[in-house]
Amino acid sequence: MTIRSPLFTSPMTHSLPAVALAAALVLLIIATMVLMPWHGANAQSSVMPDGDEDHLVLPGNVTEPIEITRFVASFADTTRKLGFEEIQALPDAAFQQSPAIPSFGYTRDVIWHQLDLTISNDMTKRALLEIGPNYLNFIDVFLVPDGLGDPVWHTRLGDHVPASARQYGGRTHIAALPLMEPGDYRLYVRSQSNSANLIWMTLWPATDLVSSLSFRDLASNVFFGFILALGLAYLALGLIARDRIVVLYSIWVLAIGVTAAVVNGVVLSELRPEIPWLNDFLLGTANIVTYGVTVFLWLYIIDAKKKYPLAYKICCAYGFFVLAFAAGATTDLYTVFGTYIVPSHSVFMATMCAILIKRAFEDIHNPRYWAFLVVLAVPTGAAIMIQLALSGVIDATRLRLELHSYTLMFHLVGMGIIMTMRLSRMDKERVTVVRKAEETTSLVEEQRKLISMLSHEFRTPLAVIQRSSEMLMLRLTNHKDDVLERLQRIQLQAQKLARLVDIFLTKDGIDTQELSLARKTVPINRFLQEFVAQTTREGAEVQAALSRTTGIEVFIDETLMGLAITNLVETSRRFAHGAPIHISTHRHSEMRVEISIPCRGEELDEDEIAMISDALFRRDMESQSLQRALGLHISQRIVVAHGGSITLRQKGARSIELCLLLPCE
Repeated sequence: MTIRSPLFTSPMTHSLPAVALAAALVLLIIATMVLMPWHGANAQSSVMPDGDEDHLVLPGNVTEPIEITRFVASFADTTRKLGFEEIQALPDAAFQQSPAIPSFGYTRDVIWHQLDLTISNDMTKRALLEIGPNYLNFIDVFLVPDGLGDPVWHTRLGDHVPASARQYGGRTHIAALPLMEPGDYRLYVRSQSNSANLIWMTLWPATDLVSSLSFRDLASNVFFGFILALGLAYLALGLIARDRIVVLYSIWVLAIGVTAAVVNGVVLSELRPEIPWLNDFLLGTANIVTYGVTVFLWLYIIDAKKKYPLAYKICCAYGFFVLAFAAGATTDLYTVFGTYIVPSHSVFMATMCAILIKRAFEDIHNPRYWAFLVVLAVPTGAAIMIQLALSGVIDATRLRLELHSYTLMFHLVGMGIIMTMRLSRMDKERVTVVRKAEETTSLVEEQRKLISMLSHEFRTPLAVIQRSSEMLMLRLTNHKDDVLERLQRIQLQAQKLARLVDIFLTKDGIDTQELSLARKTVPINRFLQEFVAQTTREGAEVQAALSRTTGIEVFIDETLMGLAITNLVETSRRFAHGAPIHISTHRHSEMRVEISIPCRGEELDEDEIAMISDALFRRDMESQSLQRALGLHISQRIVVAHGGSITLRQKGARSIELCLLLPCE
């Protein structure tokens, strides 16, 4: 199974019915809306309070959720050393107000926010202040009357604060403001993080906040559960099918799920960590894994390995470089990752989308590219938007931060539909393969029966030939030697042929793939001399050069070993064009003897040498090569059965040497 389904690999030969397309689109939209996390990464939408653009006015008790982020002015302490008194002494002009969510990208700088508010009437109920995002390391909140003097109230929040020291548990950072008398106040918020440093704040009445958090927790659980189940399902399918790309995609889905869970506070509420860096570790590692795996998935989708080999190697190195940042997920190295890698990753994904769009228009009738455009390009646009917003390249707004959750779900549902279609196709292919396997098994059995019958039919004429040659030899004892010699050759060849039938054309030999050897000890010199005498004929002379082999004996099946050497000689004859074949024999080592057969000729090019090598050393030869070099393949089997081996030596341009090594005594 592959993500790039073969369902989309061939051009569309006819248009799909409009009803089917409409049904698929409606299914995609409905599934996305049902599974969509109907909550944002930020706080819930809230009413806008009274007051001018830079001043918040509260009539008294907070009765509705109030979004107060737009009243916040911010200052970046690049030294990270300024104290509260020094911040108070700064002029108001040092604090800049943003029309969007205050965002400073990935930075280790300490960010100070201030907010002026006026209380018109006495407060009888404490308002709850919610501050996000929840992955900020430290959040210190100070309340100062009239904006001067010592703070009348202070609290510390952040994911580095141990769970036991948090005023309120749950998935977000919440602080209860003190009861305030009518007057002017200034709220200071100090935030520090090694991740994206942005902030949003909302004032809540207690009952509304409980209801909102319950709804958000439920939506987060459904969202996380869906992604977790989907990722595990893809992982199981990938492992079963042994498909690395599906396994890689499952890792990406699981990493996305972990990232979403951490961002939505699942770790803070469920694990309640006492270890300060646990939230940073899980978020940073999962986020880096999604970035790195995305690189490899995109390279597979555009088939970069085949179409752009150099770019493929560079991008693979880039992907591994991204993954290496996981080692510093809890350190300042993660800030470096966010500052440089995140924007570069946005450029990478935009480039991949551009390539996909280009191919879609080049092959406009191929539905595969259009399916990927819908399922990948749309979510990628939202992903690029949130990456640039978090890294501080563009302003952070609610739309840019929240849109990715919806497009992500759209992508997952779309990929689920593609996977379902692929699984359906795989099931049909499986049925077809099983049917063909059964037919092949039946055919093989019939072939074995036929071969067994043929082996019996061969034995009768061979026996007749042998007996006839014997009778002729008895009657023609007084005739010329050349007649008797021809009769002896006929008898010998008939005996060999009968032996080969017994070995290769019996059911036991076909089933076991083992050779039945009739071995005996034979002097190597006599064996080769007889072999030369039997194989030499007019226009195809074979000569043997024996060097230091006197007294050497080999334990062999003469018939099969003769067949093995004959096949090597015939291979050499193909390129010799009638020239004599010179076989040289010498002691290779104390326990082995070597028989060498040279093979040279103008037609012996690289392709021919590769074919000979494959026949000798490979089991998975192509059918055409196997047909041409079947004799060599049989020779290798025979020699190996004797405990020997055949090697191929390169002797220069268009020249090789086939060397047969046999154990000797």
